[in-house]
Amino acid sequence: MKKLSVLFAILFTAITYGQKTVNDYKYVIVPEKYEFSKEKNQYQLNALTKFLLEKYGFSTVMKSAQKPAELQSNSCLALEADVQNNSGLFVTKMVLQLKDCYGNVVYASEEGRSREKDYKAAYHEALRDAFTSLEDLNYTYSEDPIVSETPKKEASKQAKAVATAEVSNAAEEEIEVVEESEMDEDDAIVAVAEGTFYTNDNSVYFLEENESGYGFYQKGMAEPFAMLIKSDGSDNFIYNSLTKQGMAYFANSGDLVVEIFDRQAGKTVKTTYKLQD
Repeated sequence: MKKLSVLFAILFTAITYGQKTVNDYKYVIVPEKYEFSKEKNQYQLNALTKFLLEKYGFSTVMKSAQKPAELQSNSCLALEADVQNNSGLFVTKMVLQLKDCYGNVVYASEEGRSREKDYKAAYHEALRDAFTSLEDLNYTYSEDPIVSETPKKEASKQAKAVATAEVSNAAEEEIEVVEESEMDEDDAIVAVAEGTFYTNDNSVYFLEENESGYGFYQKGMAEPFAMLIKSDGSDNFIYNSLTKQGMAYFANSGDLVVEIFDRQAGKTVKTTYKLQD
C-alpha cells in the first residue's frame, strides 16, 4: 500500500509537470555564452536573444545578473534560453529552446536557416528565422503556482520524459545587433555625463538618465524621440523609438552609434551621433 501511494504521488507530480507550458513561467534566463560559442555574447547572439524575448512579452534576466527575490527563492519560476547550432557546411541552422529548471525542453522553435557566408550575418539571420515560429505563441504569464522544487526534483528523475512542449505567444521584428563594443564601463559613464551633447546632420542631441536607461532628446524638444534601454550584462542598449527598434552603443571615441535593421534594404543602417567637443 505504501509503495502504491508513493507511485501515485510520483505520477500525479509527473502529470502536473507535463502539463506545464511557457505561460506558467514568469522569467526567461539568458546565458552570457552558448555552448557552441568561443566567447561571451559572441556575434551578439545573446544580446539579440534577450532583445527578441523582451520585445514580445517575456521578462528576461541575464544569468550572471542579480535575480529578483522570488526567483532567488524558487529558480523554477524561470525558463532558460538556449540556442542549438545545427549548422552544416553550407547552411547555418539554429533552434531556440526554452528549458525548465531541470533541463527539460518546454518549448523548441522551428529550425532557422541562413546561407549567408559571413558568420555574424548568418547567425543573426538564422536566429531571427527561428524566432518567426514564435509568432503564434500567445505568451502571457498565467501566475499559476509552479510545482514546488522539492517534490519536482524527486519526481523529475522518473518522470522527465513526460514533459511536454506546448506553445503559446510572441512575435518578432527583424533586428540586427552591433558588434560588441570594446569600451569599458568607465568610458560609458564619461560618454553620458551631464552636459554631454552629440551632433548629427547639423542637429544637436543629448541624453537624460531615467529608470530604464536614457531618454534621447533633440536639443530644443521637450520630449525624447527615442529611449535607450539598458541591457543587463552588456554595454549595449536597446534603441526604441515610435517607428524604429535597434541597438545602440558608445564607441571608444565616445560617439553614440545606433544600428537599425532595414527590412526593405535587407541590411543594417548605422547612424553615428558625434560627441561634441
